[in-house]
Amino acid sequence: METHEAARLAAENMKTIFAYALHRVSNREDAEDLAGDIVVAVLENAHTLRCDDAFFGWFWAVAANTVKKFYRKKSRTVPVETEDIPEDEDAEDILLRKEETALLRRELSLLAGEYRKCTVAYYFDGLTCRQIGEKYGITVEMVKYYLYKTRRILKEGLTMTRTYGEKSYKPADFYFGTIFSGAYNAEYRNLFNRKLPGNILYCAYYTPMTLQELSLELGVAAVYLEDEIALLQKYELMTESGGKYQTKLCIFTKDFDTDLHRAAEERLTGRLGEILASVKEKLPRIRQVGFRGCGMTDNRLLWAFYFKLMQEGHNIWRNRDAIEYPGNLYADAKGVNYAVDYDDPDSVYSSGAFAGHYGLREDLAACFANFGVLDRKNDVDSPENWDRLQKLADESIAGGADAPLVYLTAGETGCIFREILQAEAEGMAEVYRDLAALAVNIMQEHAPKAVAAEIRAVIGSTVFHRTVGLMGKMAVDSGELYLPEIMDTMPAAVYLYDTDVNRSGTLLQDCGDGTR
Repeated sequence: METHEAARLAAENMKTIFAYALHRVSNREDAEDLAGDIVVAVLENAHTLRCDDAFFGWFWAVAANTVKKFYRKKSRTVPVETEDIPEDEDAEDILLRKEETALLRRELSLLAGEYRKCTVAYYFDGLTCRQIGEKYGITVEMVKYYLYKTRRILKEGLTMTRTYGEKSYKPADFYFGTIFSGAYNAEYRNLFNRKLPGNILYCAYYTPMTLQELSLELGVAAVYLEDEIALLQKYELMTESGGKYQTKLCIFTKDFDTDLHRAAEERLTGRLGEILASVKEKLPRIRQVGFRGCGMTDNRLLWAFYFKLMQEGHNIWRNRDAIEYPGNLYADAKGVNYAVDYDDPDSVYSSGAFAGHYGLREDLAACFANFGVLDRKNDVDSPENWDRLQKLADESIAGGADAPLVYLTAGETGCIFREILQAEAEGMAEVYRDLAALAVNIMQEHAPKAVAAEIRAVIGSTVFHRTVGLMGKMAVDSGELYLPEIMDTMPAAVYLYDTDVNRSGTLLQDCGDGTR
């Protein structure tokens, strides 16, 4: 046969050649090498074929000899265990058997539980079909069915190329969040202290996946995935239909947050600026309330009050629109779940750690936000600032108008935020209403249909704390709030308030007239 004709026939049958090679080795790289060796051998020996019609019989004989040479060459570098090996079995036969065993183990690791248990019991443990049925509480006919299906699955799988997915070596960042009220459930709360459950949910978020597909994507044998998936199903974080699993959990992705930030900045920055400008006009009247720290600069007072004003507006909107937790998370808790698939702590849109109520002692608490747009020196939640906050709190309690931090009694808080700044709080409620509507619309574009019913409740429950950083950046971009001077290391967006109602004073009848 002419070499060019042999080359043409080999090229037409490359898929078959590669499948043949892959069936005899354990990985794709070796299969590619072996397939190449077969083609080279065919081309080098084409001149020995006298009858072109006998090409394929001759071809497979050449391929078989090439496989033996491949294993003989590999045996020089791959150690072979000689214990309990028959004397008439040479090195390439040993390696071939090892490769076939490795492929069989790979396919067994991908089997679903019922198939795998019956197969192992029959072929490895030596049990009869009746014994297997008694062990697992199923009929003999069902055992035979599982064994029959397994043989077909394994036969097909042994000839397939299997490639582990990216998550097998690069797990996703996955933060699981729960907003709930009710009893604490340790199993539930600790479910995501390990990487596997979150990555199962991440993989099956957009597209339903079989157990085998999840196993390959994650690089984890099916036997170890089954218990994790059962837990996720127990808490209704994953559903199953037709042998495929899909996540039932809203995931805030980087793309979603980017789109939300861009849209919100375009539509809401100007309105936030108007609200802050109105607050600034009322600062003289607010100072007349006479709270400790009222002598601060306009910009510092605005930073101190801004987060509280956000809280007031959010509460007005939430109560008005009757935003409630959607349902039970488990027997003794009601709430909402969500997840975030990335970590960007240095972003200007981050909020770091923040708290609406952080107790400093029994009768004193701090209200603050660590807006990502602020320098870390102005954060409350940094190791060097916690001790300073305690000292500044003591100075503020003892001080007057020039106290280093704003300190409000309950009466002063009500007077400022529910009387003087009532219109601004209403305006902030409208901002949150439109921000939530914007987030719902964008999430509907990003999330799969499987979680469409969850979106409105999840956004309504999370929009406040997930957009603290965004609100801080928009306030600065509006031009009404300014970043503290570079040498100013005082915590910025923080104020102190009295939690002892019995000694915190009553709401002033005429807020801002200077009387107390």
